[in-house]
Amino acid sequence: MTLALAPVLGGATPASAAVIASNCANYQQKTFPTSGWNTTVSIEVCVQKDSTGVYRARALVHWVDGGSGKFNNFDLHLRLEKYDVVQKGAVCDFTGEINGQSRGDGFPCETVWGPGVAGQMTGDATVLYDLKDDGVGEFRWDLGGSPSM
Repeated sequence: MTLALAPVLGGATPASAAVIASNCANYQQKTFPTSGWNTTVSIEVCVQKDSTGVYRARALVHWVDGGSGKFNNFDLHLRLEKYDVVQKGAVCDFTGEINGQSRGDGFPCETVWGPGVAGQMTGDATVLYDLKDDGVGEFRWDLGGSPSM
């Protein structure tokens, strides 16, 4: 079975001012039944605000026991949401990084900056992944979103 998410692409925006606030969910962890040692991935999902009042979603991805081409695909679909309605989005493909390194510490994925309303903005994410040689196809891992900002 193949699951898909429609990517939401943000337009180009100028560089933003300094981040002045960040609200993050606790790290969420999943251990995948990969060949050799199982691979464990931890992801932190955040919403951030800069000094000009715009927002972005940001995720940090960590893993242990990667390498050896264990995934056919590992895509993080990150969303900046207002009341659970997508405002900006990004798709970050971590397949090469996880397959190429046994350990990864704090690899970022970010949406572009966008306008928002205080108290209503959240970061949310979903991972679509396919384990190598399992013959099953793609799976979906829905992460819990950040607290609102």
